[in-house]
Amino acid sequence: MTRIKKLLFTIVLTLSALQAAFAQSQDTAQNPGTILLDSVHIIDVTVGTVSDIQQVLLRDGRIVAIGDSVADTIDSNANILRIDGNNGYLMPGLMDMHAHIRHPLAESLIFPQFVANGVTGIREMNSECDGPQSGAPCLQQMQSWQQRIDAGELVGPRLLALSSFPVNPPWDYEATEEQIRGLVAEMDNRGVDLIKAYFRLSPQAFRWLADEAGRRELMVSGHLPVPMTVTEAVQAGLDSLEHARDLLFDCFPGSSEFRSTQRTQNPSVEWLQRMVSEHNSAQCEQILQTMADNDTWYVPTHVTRRMDAMAGDSAFRNDPRRQYIWPEILQSWDADADNMLAMAPSPEERAIVASFYHKGLELTGQAQESGVRILMGTDSGDSFSYFGASAHDELQELVKAGLTPAQALQAATVDAAEFLGMQSDYGSVTEGKVADLILLRANPLEDISNSTSLEAVFMGSRYYDRGALDAMLQNVVEAIAAM
Repeated sequence: MTRIKKLLFTIVLTLSALQAAFAQSQDTAQNPGTILLDSVHIIDVTVGTVSDIQQVLLRDGRIVAIGDSVADTIDSNANILRIDGNNGYLMPGLMDMHAHIRHPLAESLIFPQFVANGVTGIREMNSECDGPQSGAPCLQQMQSWQQRIDAGELVGPRLLALSSFPVNPPWDYEATEEQIRGLVAEMDNRGVDLIKAYFRLSPQAFRWLADEAGRRELMVSGHLPVPMTVTEAVQAGLDSLEHARDLLFDCFPGSSEFRSTQRTQNPSVEWLQRMVSEHNSAQCEQILQTMADNDTWYVPTHVTRRMDAMAGDSAFRNDPRRQYIWPEILQSWDADADNMLAMAPSPEERAIVASFYHKGLELTGQAQESGVRILMGTDSGDSFSYFGASAHDELQELVKAGLTPAQALQAATVDAAEFLGMQSDYGSVTEGKVADLILLRANPLEDISNSTSLEAVFMGSRYYDRGALDAMLQNVVEAIAAM
């Protein structure tokens, strides 16, 4: 179950190939300044409804007017790009709340894939280097990308929040309160938005970390210390619970035994079986209520557990989207899937792994019903989580879990903006907000898979039609082929 988090591989494209791929991606966008988008239905993600045919006026990267006769208010001599929406469906761009893009080839191979799949913003979950790392972009580079994307100088999703490196000292290392608070202060001074905890932290160290982060108005998220329950972490100040794992660890009678004896966040098949067969829904309901009461959000990243369950499925492993992933990462993904098969080789063991994945889906539905706020995240770059494209996979997973299509879209738009405190700028098609929008051919409220029917993407002042999006993806394929 080894997870590829830092995506640090010794891959180098020639400088000319990198520059060509980057330049081609930049050239696909139009930047007209003012756009009149005609004949569109607007999806109100807040309430889950669709408007009658409307016109939308965009100027200097913001939505300035919405109505059925906006064109009548415009000077006929104005220099405006008029786009026929063909009765399509306009909604906010998707926001991935658990993404990984810190890689030397991000500009040329990763960023365009997010935009081409309608993902206009991300919360980046491993933005800083923990010590010297040859060739790895660190926080300063990430901040530079963030600024260039916002300025329209670089194709890519907005880096809406940047995290620390995973705080993950060796087992049995007794960090002092001064060390933990000092680390949080250092990360704050460097400009991170989030402190990322990891599974080897002690519960006491997590409490110090969360307390100091709270004092500095930094988010705390990541992986829970193995010996620490979800309830304990929530009460200590956890802002978001990641991955469909820890809830299942705590929702069965053997939870205390598991957490006090294990030194891994990847349980054996025997433990997985117990967590499913002995699952106690009432026990879990208490945890979910604590999360709801403390405003702790949930980012289940079901695509990661889906990989565990489908590691032996040849169709899953030979997804056509592999063409957008370069060889060294593909090799690591296949090795990860092979390790899953080695851990659970028999049909009976594979069924247990699958049942853990399905129980996680069930729990997300229960969390939604219990008032826990859900966010869409993909763990992009992790095994078989495709950059940008897996946002649509995760939307479908959320609907499998019991959310309505409207609730799934909220988790990727308006709720994500609220979680980040950015709802005044992002998350809905509203006058005054940033024009990070996607235009779909079909209504995703009727069928969530329609989120893939992308016709155009708007990133502030930049406009990418379907041809431009296809060209961006083709540039990625050609750059990979040139390696």
